[in-house]
Amino acid sequence: MGRDPRADIRLDDERVSREHVRLWHRDGAWWVADQASRNGTWVVGTDQAIDGPVPVPLLSGSLRLRLGGLDGPELLLSTEPPRQPATQRVLTIGRSRSCDVVVNDPLASRHHATAEIGEQHAVLRDAGSFNGTFLNGDRVHGDAPLRPGDLIGIGSTTLTWDGAHLAMRAPQRPVFSARHLEVTTKTGAHLMDDVSITVPAGTLVGVIGPSGAGKSTLLGALTGLRPATRGHVTWNGRDLYAEYAQLRFLVGLVPQEDILHRQLTVRRALQFAARLRLPPDTSAAERDERVNQVLAEVDLTKQIDQRIDSLSGGQRKRTSIALELLTAPQLLFLDEPTSGLDPGLDKQVMGSLRSLADAGRVVLVVTHSVLALDECDRVLVLARGGRVAFFGPPADVLPFFGVDNYPAAFAALEDQTWVGRYARSPARDAYVGRTASAEVPVPAADAPPPPRAAPVRQLWTLIQRNVAVVAADRLFVVLLVGMPMLLALMAHAFPGRAGLSLREAQGDLHQVQQRLVVLVVGAALMGTALSVRELVVERPIYRRERAVGLSPGAYLLSKVVVLGVLVACQCVLFTMLALLGLPGPDEARVLGNGRVEVAVAVAAVGVTMTVAALVISAAATSTEQTMPALVALVMAQLILCGGLFEIAGRTGLEQASWLLPARFGYAATAVTVGLQEPPAPEVDPLFEPTAEQWLVDLGLLGVQALVFLALAAWALHRSVTRQPWR
Repeated sequence: MGRDPRADIRLDDERVSREHVRLWHRDGAWWVADQASRNGTWVVGTDQAIDGPVPVPLLSGSLRLRLGGLDGPELLLSTEPPRQPATQRVLTIGRSRSCDVVVNDPLASRHHATAEIGEQHAVLRDAGSFNGTFLNGDRVHGDAPLRPGDLIGIGSTTLTWDGAHLAMRAPQRPVFSARHLEVTTKTGAHLMDDVSITVPAGTLVGVIGPSGAGKSTLLGALTGLRPATRGHVTWNGRDLYAEYAQLRFLVGLVPQEDILHRQLTVRRALQFAARLRLPPDTSAAERDERVNQVLAEVDLTKQIDQRIDSLSGGQRKRTSIALELLTAPQLLFLDEPTSGLDPGLDKQVMGSLRSLADAGRVVLVVTHSVLALDECDRVLVLARGGRVAFFGPPADVLPFFGVDNYPAAFAALEDQTWVGRYARSPARDAYVGRTASAEVPVPAADAPPPPRAAPVRQLWTLIQRNVAVVAADRLFVVLLVGMPMLLALMAHAFPGRAGLSLREAQGDLHQVQQRLVVLVVGAALMGTALSVRELVVERPIYRRERAVGLSPGAYLLSKVVVLGVLVACQCVLFTMLALLGLPGPDEARVLGNGRVEVAVAVAAVGVTMTVAALVISAAATSTEQTMPALVALVMAQLILCGGLFEIAGRTGLEQASWLLPARFGYAATAVTVGLQEPPAPEVDPLFEPTAEQWLVDLGLLGVQALVFLALAAWALHRSVTRQPWR
């Protein structure tokens, strides 16, 4: 058995030698021996290597081996043929206690999959599960034949088919390994160069290094969100990149930015997250139980009904960790979790991470703080260019660099020779191991996108969450109600008591035009102000939720629905208050009431501007960029709406005005009011006082809204998929 194509059993893995293991039968027994392989052969359960070509008898009838190291591929040798059942039967697999094979995993559906077992065959089928069923890393579609030794993935749980039964994999200590990770830009520059680490489950790893050392790049490569250009990442011998569709369930990532809505309580925030991440058949009681479990694990039970914005920095970070623990990941990665915390809170957070690792996870934390590195089992020191300068126990870091404090160690990293010294050091052999130079890393495939399941259900959950966030923000509610009232009060400052009535104006169209401009531009201002920061502020939340299966369409539509309804209500209130005590239009064109007709047109402008502002919010890279854009966008509505001067027939200006909602919104109100009623001259074809023209103007606003919605979807996609270093 080995990597050679001519081997009887070929194992295509870089850690396996061409002729690695020999298996033979003699004197009524089977024997196995290592063939002087480069990286050795290990007996699972004892973690002892088979030393040289000494035969090992299979006394127990079966033997589990790992080839090429403790994180290498596993081989099950058995002298007993698989037992086939006498008759056909069907095994049900899932979270429900009524299933034949119960999988206690929050990501498993109640009835997740079935295995149909006959005398000569066995077939695996997915039962319409939320997260899918996987066979040897590939998602199951239709009937999938089962063969002895196959691995079946249900959520973050792996089952083994032995030819007759399904069982959990034998208890062992899984190993997380990264080999020869390399990230290069399109120009060939190295952002990370030959990074290799190996750690078993139950290990807390700290990653430190100067700015520009590639720490964030390393996180992207280790989590599979931004795969390395070359190299391997494995968990328990399975390739994360090749089997990312399934193994992504094992990965939890806590980014540096908060990924929770601070206006909500801890309970409400995690409940919404559970509804988005856990299978739809998870009951409310089960979700509550899971929320309580993860909060107890991070010691936040007492803060469960406290608003997140009232928590300390350390408690907020632990809340973000609890959110990731909802799906029971076995690999937890954190980016600067102690950034901005005082030394006491720093120690608290690292203590919590220590406990999470002790529960059997691999926890890797990128940090600038060195105050609590003694909590770690291993410390990875990166030099500039993403090169490993040291990997080993924290107690060995300072002695390795020959200094007595971390500032001096960071200063020593300016000398790039430390990378070579580490590569030749005993620490490399002890904590990573060596691979031959002939082992060339293979290109890593881009990680496939997560499945987007149940978008309608997600849409409803997101709408409820958006409403809860708005309702919990008291200042926002005050501004929401106060803005139309303030704008209406300002509208009453205009001279004249004709309102929108041409009869009362007695030929003075100027005061009617002024009020229409105020209504339309006020609606544009409210729509823009309400949504221009919405997406850029929530980008860290959206980026993480999208990575674990959030539907981008459901997310964007939830914003449009909630913000659109709020702006529409604002615009109607604004219109009614601005015309309070003043005459309305002399007649209506479509709806039978002139005031209602004007209010509808004004609301349509507000909703369309809400969607337009979402385009800006999705395209912006910071909140500071949104305010100048807001001013420019609203001023454009004022100048080119058609109420200050004639737009029609002016080449350039007229075409530019077609891009602005205020142009068609003002036209619709002008139709209702009758600004071009004879004997008034015809100045704009969009003002023709007919029911058909009013519908056309509103229809053009609808077209604009759809175009802006498509642009917002594109900008939202670009905002999280841009990878400048790829």
